[in-house]
Amino acid sequence: MVHAPRVKAYLEYLELFEYFGRHGAVRLSRADFMALDAEFAALAKRVAQLDENERARLAELKALLFRDKP
Repeated sequence: MVHAPRVKAYLEYLELFEYFGRHGAVRLSRADFMALDAEFAALAKRVAQLDENERARLAELKALLFRDKP
């Protein structure tokens, strides 16, 4: 079962995508968003301990999900 805060996060993502999505940008499906959102949350919890590759991945996820902060 998907929790309401994650559904709300996806709806917010859709709104941001409509406003900020660049020409040619691919809109994430709900399933893809949920998977990337979970990965983002796991990395954000350990932000102080991330290595260089994990920091790069966090930045990539931040851009994909239209997040302004971890």
